[in-house]
Amino acid sequence: MRRLSWLVMMSVLITPPLARAQESKTPDTGPGRETKVVDPIVVTATKVETPQSQIGATVTVVTEEELRTFNQDQFQEALRTVPGVQIERFGGLGKAATIRIRGSDPAQIQVLVDGMRVKSPTVGAADPSELSLDAVDRIEVVRGPQSTLYGADALAGVVNVITKKGAGPPRATLAVEGGSYETSRESLNVQGALGAFNFNVSGSHYDTRGNLRRFNNDDSTFTAFAGRIGYDFPWKGSFWVTGRYSRLDADLPVDTPRPPVTIFDPNSQQQTETWLFTLNYTQPITEWWDVRLRYGQFARNVGFQDPPPPEFDAFGPTESLTRDRRLEAEVLTSFKLGTWNTLTIGGEYRDEFGFTRGTFSGVDAPLQKFRKEIVTKSLLGEDQIRLWDRLFVTGGVRYEDNDTFGESVTGRVSAAVAVKETGTTIRGAWGEGFRAPSVDDLLFPGFGNPSLKPERSESYEVGFDQRFWDNRVRFGATYFHTAFRDLIVSTQVPISAEAPFGFLPENVGRARTEGLETHVELEPIDRVMLYANYTWLRPKNLITGRDLPNRSRHTWNTGIVVTPIERLTLFVQAHVASSRFVSEFSGTLPGWFRIDTGGTYRLLGRTGRMERLELTLRIENLTNERYEEIIGWRQPGFNALLGLRVAFQ
Repeated sequence: MRRLSWLVMMSVLITPPLARAQESKTPDTGPGRETKVVDPIVVTATKVETPQSQIGATVTVVTEEELRTFNQDQFQEALRTVPGVQIERFGGLGKAATIRIRGSDPAQIQVLVDGMRVKSPTVGAADPSELSLDAVDRIEVVRGPQSTLYGADALAGVVNVITKKGAGPPRATLAVEGGSYETSRESLNVQGALGAFNFNVSGSHYDTRGNLRRFNNDDSTFTAFAGRIGYDFPWKGSFWVTGRYSRLDADLPVDTPRPPVTIFDPNSQQQTETWLFTLNYTQPITEWWDVRLRYGQFARNVGFQDPPPPEFDAFGPTESLTRDRRLEAEVLTSFKLGTWNTLTIGGEYRDEFGFTRGTFSGVDAPLQKFRKEIVTKSLLGEDQIRLWDRLFVTGGVRYEDNDTFGESVTGRVSAAVAVKETGTTIRGAWGEGFRAPSVDDLLFPGFGNPSLKPERSESYEVGFDQRFWDNRVRFGATYFHTAFRDLIVSTQVPISAEAPFGFLPENVGRARTEGLETHVELEPIDRVMLYANYTWLRPKNLITGRDLPNRSRHTWNTGIVVTPIERLTLFVQAHVASSRFVSEFSGTLPGWFRIDTGGTYRLLGRTGRMERLELTLRIENLTNERYEEIIGWRQPGFNALLGLRVAFQ
């Protein structure tokens, strides 16, 4: 507890490293000087390229540069230091993980790759362990309800992974790493441009024995490919294709994570294969009118095997196959009235399909099959107003027609006021959201309810951002409040053929989440950056009066990045989470903290075709703390990856 208290005090004294990603540096006219550009262009918050300072919603951008600085190779770890975001992983590397934003359920977040939804239609949530960081340009995280732009399942926010466009002379980067738990990782990236043709393709692979040293069913293997290939036409039109493929083979060592005894499983395994592609075309018709077209497909196959032992698993399949499919088509057109107004109108068609076949413990029938196809059509309109280069107001409405759940209309409005004399931006937003039940919610044998309705939410937030001392000091805070109704929760019902276990999901839940996100970032001198953020959350179940399960009320992230000499960059990060309520049966999960460190050292500079050769190091859980993010699933102790990264041009 003494070390935990020290970390909390440190975080209060010193915006996450992710806020650093909200700025880029370009050479100044003076020798050895740099000027900070602190207004990146964001797409996810409005579906139109918009400077971040003109957006009323709360946005964090994680850039490729930051991923490289912290030697990140796991998607969920790249999000861990975003204010208001909580990551939970079922054990070590390669195991399933969840994302929560502002106390939400993982199914209440929309996860996109290049604008394409990657959530499972059957499960209803996205698993970040199935996503790689190959060919990533940036990750945009928009907090607050975004159903007006992205329809169902965007109650609490949107995470959008954007693939990088190749530019400049062709070049390649090769990286190899090895370390704790017999983990090895290899990656290759090739990108560049040849005339109007551009390309960026990557591949990566890792193997690990897992962190349960005395149990031989904790291995994981992951292979991924990603890329973007495009062409810029002379008539100012642009066409590009983005695609991703991944396969994750993971042992599942925990059968029953129930204290005080966790039951381990020696032979439970899962194979997950996902792929997606998007076709994009943008065309300016005139200086004030442009059109954007997008078509994409997503597919996911999951195989699961869990034969005895253990002899009895009351709540899961012994063998199953799940197939998810999604098709999306979208057209957007924007009209610009001078510099003060942009009106965007669009339509979307979405066809989602989920199928599961398997044998399930506790269900009489030896083989169960269920499938569901859901078609959704929607229209959206959004208007952005910019007045005096100080007041920025955005409002939108979306009409969505779901062939299973009927019609829905959601609205959102946000505003930002820039006080340039003091470097202050004041923000506020209000919005509505909804989540449609997943295929599993509707049809899973013994646990599904086909009569479910969508969940609903209403949210508002207000905050500010402040910069001074030539932008070397940046801080801010945001208060948020969300009310949920018709939440889908498992309720006790009489035992019947439809409910053999005595439980069914029903729309009876009501909840409220509110909290405060604060951040500060300081660059006292060149080549030194300190950061911290703190999130206070009150996640209340209004039916039971208890906290919503698996939400920490307090989370801190803090750290420092130092470049003592030009060829060396070092970092230290700390992550802290308070205790969280799990359930009446399981009680409370203790709080925890984790310290990570590492850096990059340039061994060689330009040598022939080789642009640079770097030594990389990332150490997680430096102090070898024993903790769990999800009850029954122990997180890895001290683990390190040492690697070489070489770039050619």
